[in-house]
Amino acid sequence: MLNPNARAALKRVVASLLGMTQTRLELAGVELAQVRQTTVRTVVWSLLTALAAAFASLFACILVIALAWDTHRFLAIAGCVAFYAVLGVYFYVQLKDTLASQPPLFEATLAELGRDKQAVLDSLGSEPREQS
Repeated sequence: MLNPNARAALKRVVASLLGMTQTRLELAGVELAQVRQTTVRTVVWSLLTALAAAFASLFACILVIALAWDTHRFLAIAGCVAFYAVLGVYFYVQLKDTLASQPPLFEATLAELGRDKQAVLDSLGSEPREQS
């Protein structure tokens, strides 16, 4: 059986841990909401940009092919194909770099939990000891 002082101390420690956990979960929720909002906005603008650029470049290639139809039609077609191939490789490299540079999800929450863990460990290690 625990004495009343130890029981009260244990209750305070449990209450503290639950409070820290609640705070960290709230932080994780805020981070998740921010990431979701940013992601949706980025996807929408990216799709609209890609659609507009695709139409513009497609019609530019059609114009080049139409202008060169009588003299160099195969060269114009090959140039358009090469243009789209280089553009595709460039976009792939950019996407790969962007994904590699993303910060980890819940980075701030994990950092706070690490600091909390260290604080608890430090407080357990520095408890006053009874002198005999």
